[in-house]
Order: sequence, then C-alpha cells, then structure tokens
Amino acid sequence: MKIRSTVHGAVPLLAAVATLAGPADAQLIPSSYRFIEGRQEVSMISGYMPADPGRYDLGPRPGPVFGARYAIEAAGPIFFEGLVTYLPTDRAVIDPRRARDDWSIGETPVHLVMLDARIDFSLTGRRTWRRISPHIFLGGGLAADLATEGERERELLPEDLFDFGTAFTANAGTGLRVSLTSRLMLRADASTTFWRILTPGGFQDPNKRPPTEGGQESGQLEQRQWVAGSALTLSLGWRF
Repeated sequence: MKIRSTVHGAVPLLAAVATLAGPADAQLIPSSYRFIEGRQEVSMISGYMPADPGRYDLGPRPGPVFGARYAIEAAGPIFFEGLVTYLPTDRAVIDPRRARDDWSIGETPVHLVMLDARIDFSLTGRRTWRRISPHIFLGGGLAADLATEGERERELLPEDLFDFGTAFTANAGTGLRVSLTSRLMLRADASTTFWRILTPGGFQDPNKRPPTEGGQESGQLEQRQWVAGSALTLSLGWRF
C-alpha cells in the first residue's frame, strides 16, 4: 500500500516537471551565423574609379563605373565571379611638339570596357555573421577603349597618337556582402586594377622631345608604365 501510494504521488510530480521542462527544451540559443542561400548570384554594379592617367597624362582619367557581375559558389569559402564594367571618362590629348608645361591641346572621350575574372575567399565561408560576410579577391582580365578618334587628335602626327588598345589587367581587393533577405545581397567593394600604358613612338624623337621644368630637353621617356585605378563600388545581387 505504501508503494502504491508513493507511485501515485510521484506521477503528478513527474508530470509537473515534464510540463516545466518542455518549453525549456524547445528554446534554442539564437545564432549570429546564417547560411547563404543559393549557389549563384547576378548583380548590377555602380561606383567610382579615380584612375591614374600616368606620368605623361596619356591614360584614362577618373570617372564613374557601371557594370554587371555573375558569381558562383565553389567548395567551402571559395567562389568565382566574372565581371563586365564600363568607365565613361576622358583623357588628355598630348602633343609632344609643345613645351612640357603646355603640351595638352584638349581632351577626347574614353569608353573603357573591362572584362575580369576573379577568385574570392569568404572569411565566413558560406555563412554570414550578423548578416555580414567579408571577403578578399584576386583576378585579372582585359580592358579596351571603344572610343573612336577624337577631333583634337586629328591635329597630331600619326606617330604621336596615343592608342590605349587592348590591355591586360590585374586586380585585387576586399569587400563586404550584406544579406538583406534570403535572396537579396548588398555588396560593397574596394579594388585596385592595374593596366599598362604605352608611350607613342613620336615622344622619343629628340627633335620634339618635351623639355623638363628646367628648360632642358628631357632624357629618354618611359616606353611603358603600369598605372592603377582604385574603384569603390556598390552592387545589389539576386541569389538563386
């Protein structure tokens, strides 16, 4: 009888404990990490690139950039992306027959199109921390000026014409991805792109070589220079 009464007395007690423990077990500790949905992303890009025109002011000048990006996740924290960007700007028209401090005779439009491939490393893998995922990247590609010959360039001798042509580029940078929703991703990047500028052959003619600030003819000019454009961009992407 004592055993039976003990058992009957314990049943309500166990039921009460189970009732109290149930909600506690159901409560999960919230995590600051969230999984990034989808393995692919397309995005639109806009920003600004303060491009360096080079020592002789031949190359493209600073201007806005616009473009598009396609990215795909690989294994772990690695993802790959391809970009096409457009830099509408201008550059100086340089006449080496003039004095060095007055050898610019005007400006001409530049329509610089850049194609890049990059490999990115996400510091948080395929997750965000408090909706943020920082990353670093490295890549390279091609850049070409699609502008036709400007009016002021017709005043130059053929050997003095600067031609950007098609240049190989190298770039590196860092950025942040911010998960707005499970599909929308806001991204901010700071990158530096390097390309080479070739000095026209006519600039090497000693009979019209630009004088230095001291009034004397300069020595041999650099035939090629590596210059950089450091861009700050924002993009809004859709993941799928």
